[in-house]
Amino acid sequence: MESSDLRIFRIVAQEQSISKAALKMGYVQSNVTLRIQKLEKELGQSLFDRSNKGITITEAGRQLWNYADQIVDLLDEATRILKVKLPSYQLQLGATPTVAASRLPQWLLAYYDENRDVDVSIQTHGQIELMNQVVNQKLDGAFISSQYHHQDIQSVFEYTEQLVILSADHIHTESELLQQRLIVNTFPDCPYRRYLEEWYHSKSKSHSLQQLPRVIEVDTVEAIIRGVTTGLGISLLPERIVRSYSQLHSHTLPIPLQQARIQFVVAKQNPPSTILSAFINLLINSEH
Repeated sequence: MESSDLRIFRIVAQEQSISKAALKMGYVQSNVTLRIQKLEKELGQSLFDRSNKGITITEAGRQLWNYADQIVDLLDEATRILKVKLPSYQLQLGATPTVAASRLPQWLLAYYDENRDVDVSIQTHGQIELMNQVVNQKLDGAFISSQYHHQDIQSVFEYTEQLVILSADHIHTESELLQQRLIVNTFPDCPYRRYLEEWYHSKSKSHSLQQLPRVIEVDTVEAIIRGVTTGLGISLLPERIVRSYSQLHSHTLPIPLQQARIQFVVAKQNPPSTILSAFINLLINSEH
């Protein structure tokens, strides 16, 4: 008596119909009939009474049904408990919202192609918080500005982002830019926010402007771009993010503010895991 036959028998008993049971299991009806007949031959008893109106389970069938429930349930439980589970790996990364929207998606796409059994989570925070989470090993690694250092972290990869000021398409002059609100993300230590504020303060002095900048804080890069597109204000982002938005106008920054150096940092205490090393190698190879 095979467990597969008992499974088929149980479905037939539940449905009280061979055709319905076959449909439910995706089997050919004749195959289900043969399997029931095989059981009956082994047991030497009829399990169902057949008539023009269908089938009715016999007393012997009811007894077997009781045993079949117990046997199949025990087999399923044993399989669930003893089956070897595939290892589940997780890579926990951190980034500012702008970095997460800029270079990170293309790196993750390439990483997933080679590491399909790894789940990657991305947390977005301010840079100091990201650095602290790496130190406390809550994150495997994080992308932060190269200006940040800590004795317990080390930079394993750096790259440069070309920066531009972006505005609505009708704004072209520096004087017009200085009249606009600054749309920035909510983290005060964001390098892109800091660069925009530095630009504003240096230019407002040269234009003899006394007012403080009017600042609008939003949570995401998408919200920044939407705000700039609608004329709500100006912002500063990596050039690669804004190049596909034809309705935006890009403005060149002074040389000291044209580039941001971003580093990927990990904790010093422990050597990188295999999955983290694979991600670091991907970052390094992406620049060659």
